[in-house]
Amino acid sequence: MHLAAALGLGSSAAVAFVGAGGKKTAMGQLAVEGTNDGCAVGYTTTTAMPPPPDLPLALTGPDEGHTDLEAHDPPVAIARESVADPARVDRKVRGFEASVVEQLSEAGLFDWLLVKADGARKREFKAPSEREPVVPSTASHVVPVASVAAVGEALTTDVVHRPERVADITGLHVGDTITREAVGTVLTHPDGGRRNAPAEASVIPLVNKADTETQRRTARDVLIHALSQTERCSRGVITSFASDVCEVVSATDVQEVQR
Repeated sequence: MHLAAALGLGSSAAVAFVGAGGKKTAMGQLAVEGTNDGCAVGYTTTTAMPPPPDLPLALTGPDEGHTDLEAHDPPVAIARESVADPARVDRKVRGFEASVVEQLSEAGLFDWLLVKADGARKREFKAPSEREPVVPSTASHVVPVASVAAVGEALTTDVVHRPERVADITGLHVGDTITREAVGTVLTHPDGGRRNAPAEASVIPLVNKADTETQRRTARDVLIHALSQTERCSRGVITSFASDVCEVVSATDVQEVQR
């Protein structure tokens, strides 16, 4: 199954990715799928990001009306300016405020606008701070991401961005072992993966790096728990971009487990 189909994307979508452990990879996959299907795809951020290596980059100021984007055939990555970040990456670009991304969504330049809406400092799992994620109000889909590799690891900064926030949401203590239930709880918690999601947006949690059969079973358990915590989410997705895995877990699967 293609990721776009698993997420339920139609011919027009603005998709905000939050969390950790696969946002950029998932966005890159959608850029390829959308382009292959004839969609005009834009790729941007409301925070900062390394420029995606497989897309041309257009730098455009927030006050320029984005008319210069018409000179770039999609797919294209869009950012405000380049910034130096030698501590973590050789090159980084700064994105836009949510209001500018909302204008991009409404400008009609793209069929799919993919938005990286927070950062995770290359960790496998996270919970957002009070100031994030920065999700545009025009987002039709919000995808909270976590890596299955976090399960069984210690709740520390080695694996988790903002472990104290995960502890607040789950009842774990910093240093405890991260459980499947903890990851699932954060993915669909109103102060976790659903934080700042527009009321009308579809929220589809995604568990990535399920490279082996054992990891796929663990990822399924994570999503079964995640979906059981809220009626807001009707499905979740298991992925391994290394092993070409893309599987949907539905609310029906949750009901079967609970019987």
